[in-house]
Amino acid sequence: MKMKYVFVLNASVILFLLAACSAINPTPAQPVSTPTTVLTPGTGVQYQYVTNTLLLPATRDQTQAYALNIDGDPKKSNENKFGELLSLLVSAAPGLELQSTLDQAINLGQLVTLHMIKTDDLQNDPSVSWFIYLGQPSDAPNFDSSDKFTLDSKTPLNSPIIGSITNGHFSGGPGSVRIRMFILGQLVEVDLIGVRLEADVNQNGCVNGKLGGGVTVDEFRTKLLPAIAVGLNQIIKDNTNTALVLLKTFDSDSDKTITTQELETNPLLMIAISPDLDLLDASGGFNPGQDGEKESYSIGLGFTCVPASFILAGK
Repeated sequence: MKMKYVFVLNASVILFLLAACSAINPTPAQPVSTPTTVLTPGTGVQYQYVTNTLLLPATRDQTQAYALNIDGDPKKSNENKFGELLSLLVSAAPGLELQSTLDQAINLGQLVTLHMIKTDDLQNDPSVSWFIYLGQPSDAPNFDSSDKFTLDSKTPLNSPIIGSITNGHFSGGPGSVRIRMFILGQLVEVDLIGVRLEADVNQNGCVNGKLGGGVTVDEFRTKLLPAIAVGLNQIIKDNTNTALVLLKTFDSDSDKTITTQELETNPLLMIAISPDLDLLDASGGFNPGQDGEKESYSIGLGFTCVPASFILAGK
C-alpha cells in the first residue's frame, strides 16, 4: 500500500489563528513500538493491486473525508492532524499545489505502493488480511491490470491489517505500516502505527480508500516537517511572487529561508502542530490511552487501486 501561486490570508485562517493556544511542547523521541502479533487467516485467494491515486488532505472537507478513528476512541471521533496542517498551508497560500507532484510521481512509476488482499470472498468475509508493500520504482505504469512490479527489498515487509469485508467494503485495523508519499515534491517515508484502513474493493480494484495511522512526534519532526520546509524553499527559489507571500508568512527571522523550527513556532500553524494521539504506553508498546501522554500525530489519506501483479519473496 504502503505519488501532477498570488496568496492571501482569508477569514478562516484568522479564525484558526485566534483558536491557536499553544505551540508544540518539546517531546523526547519515542521508542518504536513492537508490532502486535496477529493471526493471518489461513485460507483465501490472494488478490494483488497497485495504488493508482494517493490523495492528500489539502482542504477541510478532504481532512474530514480521510479521517479515521485511529486510537479506537469509544466516542468514535475521527482524527487527521496532518490534514489540518496541509489545509492551513493551502489557506495561507491558496495556490499552493500539493496533489500534482504526488500524482506525477505515481503516474511516472516513481512511487509504487502495492496491495495484497487475502480473502475467501471479496463480497463478504469475516476474516480478511490486507497487506501493503513498498515497490521498486518502475517504468510508467499503464494501470490496466497488465503492470508487473518488484517489491523493494530494502524495506521491511509490513504486517497484515486484519479486518472483514461486508457487502464489498473492507474495514480493518489496528496494524502498523511503512508508507511513502511525495509532499511538495519531496519523497517522505514514515512508519504508521495504529493503522486503520477502509475501502470498497472487488476484482477490478478498490475505491473510496482511506488509510489512517499515527506518526510519532520524532518522525513528524525529523521527516514530515523537514520535507515541507524543503519543498517550500524550493517553491520560493522557483517563483518570485510566491516567495514574497511564503517568506512573509513563515520566515520569522527574514533570512529568506523557511526552517523546520519556523514552521513549528509559526502562529498560523500552532493549532495543527501538536500531537493528538496517545497510542504508546510508557514502555513504547502499542497500547492506546494508557499513560495519558500524546506522543503521536494522526495522518489520514485517501487512495484507489487497480489490479497488478508482483512476486512475494520465496514464491
